[in-house]
This record gives sequence, C-alpha cells and structure tokens, in this order.
Amino acid sequence: MQVFGGRGQKVVEREEHPLDELSQELQISQQTLVRWVDRHLIDGTLDWVLSDDNEEVRVIRLRKGKLDDLREFAADYREGHVTRREARRILKMIDRKKVKKMVRAGDIETVQIDEEKKVLISSIEDYLMSVEAGRAEE
Repeated sequence: MQVFGGRGQKVVEREEHPLDELSQELQISQQTLVRWVDRHLIDGTLDWVLSDDNEEVRVIRLRKGKLDDLREFAADYREGHVTRREARRILKMIDRKKVKKMVRAGDIETVQIDEEKKVLISSIEDYLMSVEAGRAEE
C-alpha cells in the first residue's frame, strides 16, 4: 500500500510574508495581492498566523526565492494603464460617476492614449492602499 504524499513527492520550501508588509514593500494593495493568489497569477498561498503579540496576521506563503519574481511582476503591473471600465472592476465600483469624480478630484490619475483616457494602475493601487490604511486605523 502506498502512503499519500509518500515517495516521489518533493517538499517545497516556502517563506512567509505578512500581507500588510508585502503590500507596502511592493506598493500593491492587499486586495490585489489576495486576488493574484486566488487567480493563481502568483505561486503563493494565503494563511493566518499568530504574531509575537498573539494577534492573527494574514500572510502569503511564497516558494523560497520567488519574492524577486513577485517584485518584478508588481513593478510591471504598476506601470500599466487600463480603461475606466477596467478601473471600476479593479476598484469594485459599478458607478461610472464615482470613477469620474475620483479622476476629477485627482484620487486616480489618467493619461491620454490614442484619443482615449486611460487610468494609471499605479494610481489605482495607491488609492486602494490609502483606503486599506484608513480601515486599519479605524
């Protein structure tokens, strides 16, 4: 009888990274990092661990040595731009007027590309991170 996970299985070493710290380092919102893990865009798993202060902390476990790949992926992502419709999807907002107000207020930045106004992903991520920081302080 063969034991599940027995012979032939290679143990993958993983490093734990607190989600909030990784978010700050990469300048990518926690929401986006979680979505990337859920959609398998990055090879990681989500988990909860206890801190030294006995508080629950959300972590992402990445394969050992994959943090540099994630840094590159995040940097490339932040340099991109999307349509306002896609920006609403990322922001989880349905109301087109809200996105227009955010653009006018300067909360998110746009660029003109081929007669179409596109939203900079870096500004969306900065906005999401500011919202997350606001929630954490409450």
